[in-house]
Amino acid sequence: MSEREEVLLESGFVLHQRAYRNTSLIVDCLTARYGRMVLIAQGARRAESRQRSALQPFRRVSLSWVRRGEMGRLTHIEAEASARELRGDSLLAGFYLNELLLRLVPRGDQNEAILSCYSSCLDRLAESRDAARALRLFELDLLEALGYRVDLEHDFRNGEPIAPDREYIFEHEGGLTASGTNATMELYSGKHLISLREHQLTDSDSLRAARLLLGSILQGHLGERPLRTREVLREIVDRGFAR
Repeated sequence: MSEREEVLLESGFVLHQRAYRNTSLIVDCLTARYGRMVLIAQGARRAESRQRSALQPFRRVSLSWVRRGEMGRLTHIEAEASARELRGDSLLAGFYLNELLLRLVPRGDQNEAILSCYSSCLDRLAESRDAARALRLFELDLLEALGYRVDLEHDFRNGEPIAPDREYIFEHEGGLTASGTNATMELYSGKHLISLREHQLTDSDSLRAARLLLGSILQGHLGERPLRTREVLREIVDRGFAR
């Protein structure tokens, strides 16, 4: 039998919740020191439960739990700050972030960089209408935090710097390389790759290139099953992050 773990007031976010038995919830959380955790919130669906108001997405909370094995029991939750006001595009983008984390972040993998880039992206979504740029920067930072860093500085075949006036393709086995005569793969302008590297993405063309490149890389890690929120985003017309 595994040892009993007791954690008090760990900072994190609620990513997802689902009904469990008659009155409880199973809650997926992202925490600073314990990575992604799955906790049972007993009685949280009751009208009088004190946990209900704090079990909301996009709000930093303090979590306490006890655990013996893979799943723990939530013993206390309190809001550290008021919930971020995400509306419209930003709200859909926030749910996309959460689903991406649920699919890519393994349980119990301590990685404070993931929590940091998630929190920063929520701040961008709450403060700006530019959801497309916020999503692309999050995807780039998340890949790096997970150990899948994209080299946007050099051609992986010859080591030469990415040139703004050249076109490149992305090979999953290696990285970015000059397109040459290969006309069957997506071409990326060096100018747009540099814009992504410098966290600029100030025009629609660079945002489109970033979406295609990062989407292709993420798909390689997600596998065949599509993200539900991404399918919703694709159906929205005239949205920068859905084009």
